[in-house]
Amino acid sequence: MATQALYNKWRAQTFDQVLGQEHITRTLRNQIKAGRIGHAYLFTGLRGTGKTSTARILAKAVNCVGDVAEPPCNACPICRSITQSASLDLIEIDAASNRGIDEIRDLRDRVHFVPHQCRYKVYVIDEVHMLTTEAFNALLKTLEEPPPHVIFVLCTTEPHRLPDTILSRCQRFDFRRISVETLVHKLRLISKEEGIAVAPDALEFIARRATGSFRDAESLLDQLAVYGADEITLDLVQRALGSVSWALVCRLVEALVRGDIPTGLRAINQAMDAGAEPRQFLSDILDHLRALLYLGVGGDESLEYLGVESLAAMRALASRDGFSLGAIVRAIRLFNEAGQGLRGAARPQLPLELALVESALVADGDAAQAPSSRSRGQPEPAVGAAVAPGPAAARGASEAVVEVTPAPPAGNRPPVGALTAEAKAPPRAISAEPPARAASAPTPESETAQANREMVAEHTVEAPTPEEPAARQEISLEWVRNHWPLFLLKVNLRSKQVRALLNSAYPVSVRSHGGGAIGITLGCEASFHRDMLSDDKRRTLLEEALSEALGVPCHVECAVQAGVQGLLRPSAGSPEGPSADMFDAERTARQSEQELLSHPIVKELQRRGGRITSVRVYDQDETGG
Repeated sequence: MATQALYNKWRAQTFDQVLGQEHITRTLRNQIKAGRIGHAYLFTGLRGTGKTSTARILAKAVNCVGDVAEPPCNACPICRSITQSASLDLIEIDAASNRGIDEIRDLRDRVHFVPHQCRYKVYVIDEVHMLTTEAFNALLKTLEEPPPHVIFVLCTTEPHRLPDTILSRCQRFDFRRISVETLVHKLRLISKEEGIAVAPDALEFIARRATGSFRDAESLLDQLAVYGADEITLDLVQRALGSVSWALVCRLVEALVRGDIPTGLRAINQAMDAGAEPRQFLSDILDHLRALLYLGVGGDESLEYLGVESLAAMRALASRDGFSLGAIVRAIRLFNEAGQGLRGAARPQLPLELALVESALVADGDAAQAPSSRSRGQPEPAVGAAVAPGPAAARGASEAVVEVTPAPPAGNRPPVGALTAEAKAPPRAISAEPPARAASAPTPESETAQANREMVAEHTVEAPTPEEPAARQEISLEWVRNHWPLFLLKVNLRSKQVRALLNSAYPVSVRSHGGGAIGITLGCEASFHRDMLSDDKRRTLLEEALSEALGVPCHVECAVQAGVQGLLRPSAGSPEGPSADMFDAERTARQSEQELLSHPIVKELQRRGGRITSVRVYDQDETGG
């Protein structure tokens, strides 16, 4: 003989029995008392929080004929028929299986029939987000202006999937997640009425496992009630639900805090070999780490559900020397991320093991953090370069570390490879002490910093200081062209597209712009390059890179200039006096041009009437490839 499930047997039948949703039940009661009943309601929220039950209670309350101040009375014929699901005026539709436009058209035709027995005909459409777009469109007009005897109640767990046109036509009520305290109260009431012996800590565990859902909690209690034991204990609940013992989780977390990786790995594999469900095991670990986090910040008043012995063991773990609140926070983050990898993991324990090892290595000490920070982009200091003092020395005496970039070789444009070598060279640093600190009286800490500076100075290679533009009365065009390779490097870091356009541009004039700024005119080969570089976004990028390379505010203008190609590739007889490297680069460029001109595709294009106007060879470093 089939028995009724607990969540059906103990479904709420009045507004008072809907626990945890007082903000909704109070509003509905007041609407019914005032006679201001809405024509369409939208009930949203987590599964098992009372959406469908509240819809049925609303259907009874608006049709109740009993002589009570707070309907429904659950005694009149109408209330009893709705409770027994025998009323023809309460139509419940499962939108997951009736989601097409034909079903909604049939509903639209039937709403005009008057109720069979009740005052209102109530349509409850569950999982309404499953309707198709066409079905929503067919429902719009009826939902906005239904007949006066019809009330629509739409229930969904995913309101974001509903069209705005549907949302705007409904009164929305959001059902909240049920608190653990409320769930325990409801489970205790059910277990008392049903004669089920349950330990208090077991009730707490079931309520937390339900994650805010009445139906989940009642289903778990129904499942455990027939397990065959005289009393439902916490150990029985953990075994039945695939959880591991609390002692095993404590051992794993203690190994994590102590940095004992082998013990932690053995605990994980022991849990997996015992048949633990990986996600539930991960949830238990996170609960334990969360409890340690609460103990670390002094919030142990919310951990009474753990029990006296477990709480005492966790307090002892939180008070040991190796305990670090930051390590616990990082462990929680890593294990939480491990949950995302459980679905696609080749071995279910692998994400847990990786999270444990990484958490233990990070928690091993601050020394483990230094290599990680350097590997994220801070290069090792080069031999002969000055090393900046550490935090302790920085507190004693202020030191300025100045990066010095050697000036490019003279000439309009360095040969290919010179810019790459300059970019790869490690920056050298000059340690300088501000005058205010040098004049102050020495302290023990500043003496240590002074000793560090003397040691740094012995190993510092003096680099020639580039000529500062501020010391000049006027910035010359030659000085700007000498810094052109550095400017190209900075542009390449910002945008490779703009860097490629600069292969057809070169500075042709420099003028004072007022206020210490300079104006630079870039000569372009064609109007295409001028227009592209004159775009506001690209011109702003050029001005920022030039200002950073030259050390003064710069304003850029672009103009078509004849003979720019000659400036881009200076001849061997230029007055700059080219070096041997420049002759080699030019010789290599000529060979590349001859190879291009001899290419079969070029020959075929010439045979078909094509004409070669110019030939340019791009190096990989120049194009940013």
